[in-house]
This record gives sequence, structure tokens and C-alpha cells, in this order.
Amino acid sequence: MYINSISPVLVINLSSVSFMKKELIRLFTVLVIIYLCQMNLFAQKYICKTGTIEIHSESSLFSIDGANTKTASFLNTENGVITASLLNQSFRFDKTVVEEKMKEDYLEVNKFPKSKFKGKIIEYRNIDFSENGVFKILFEGKLTIHGKTNYIKEKGIISIKDGLISLQTEFTISLKKYDIQLDKMCEIVTDDEINLKIRFNYKPYY
Repeated sequence: MYINSISPVLVINLSSVSFMKKELIRLFTVLVIIYLCQMNLFAQKYICKTGTIEIHSESSLFSIDGANTKTASFLNTENGVITASLLNQSFRFDKTVVEEKMKEDYLEVNKFPKSKFKGKIIEYRNIDFSENGVFKILFEGKLTIHGKTNYIKEKGIISIKDGLISLQTEFTISLKKYDIQLDKMCEIVTDDEINLKIRFNYKPYY
């Protein structure tokens, strides 16, 4: 009489394969969770490589207009910290003679190649960075120009759309506060107050 039997070795092997499949599924699930957590962590940091800073000064006799479109900035939505840095040499002005004067005599780009800012958004916790919207903000920090650092506190606007964040602000600074000395002629035709218009378009930094 024929007896249908299954080898014990085969039973053990099949059991091992089933166990391995379950372990692989568990491992894959853990890796996915870790990846998603890391994506969420990294998404709290945003970068802008081509931020724009426009300069404007106007008096009854003369006006100055310039822009720097290569400003780098980081935004951390977890703690509200904002940093920005630019090369002063990258400024472009509407008049060649003004550009030479600003870079060589006033900004002294060879001696002070960079300007920078480090600060944070006040009450950043009131902003839901995961939702589309427009938020009025106050930010504060240290602004360094021409080797001189001053504390500033200014208003701005944060706009959020589909995971992208933009920051806009506009304020004035005094050249004297940053040890930028104008010659006698420029003091006559140029105002000490310089208007800065700033825009950063941030993308997630992975």
C-alpha cells in the first residue's frame, strides 16, 4: 500500500521560507517608516539659492538702484531660524559709475566680500508650514554689512503654496550705522537711508 508522506526536511524548509518572508516584510515596513520620518525631518529645512535683494536710494538730485540676485538663504521651519549670505561683488547697479563707486569706495568689496544675516521668525509656531496660506511675520536678528553688525527687527510676509515657501520684506538701513562713509559730493546728492527690498523663494532641502 502507498503512503503519501511529506519529508520532515521539506516541512522545515517551507516553514523557514515563510518566516523569512514575514521578517522581510517587517524590515521593509520599518525602513519605509524611517524614510518617511527622515523626509519629514529634512522637509523642515528649506533653501533658496537665488534670492533677490534690491537697493534703492533717492534724493532730490540723484537716485541709486541696484540688485543682487545670487543671495543664498536657509529657513528652518522647526525653530524659525533664517540665515542669508551674499557676495557684495554680485550687486549690479543701473549706472556703471555708480556701481564702481558703490563697490570700490563704499561697500569696499575687496575688504568686505560678504554681507550676511542670522536671525529668526518671532512666533514662528503660529505658522502652519504644511498648509497653503499667507502670514504676516516679525523677524529679528543680526545684519552684517561692511564688517559692521547691527540688530534689526522688521516686518515681512511668508507665503506658502504646495510645499514651497516665499519670504518678502522691505525696510531701510542707515549707511552710517554700517560705517559706510560717503564723500562730500555724495552726501549732497545721496540720502543716508537705503531701502532694501528682499525676496526669497524656498524649496525643501534634502
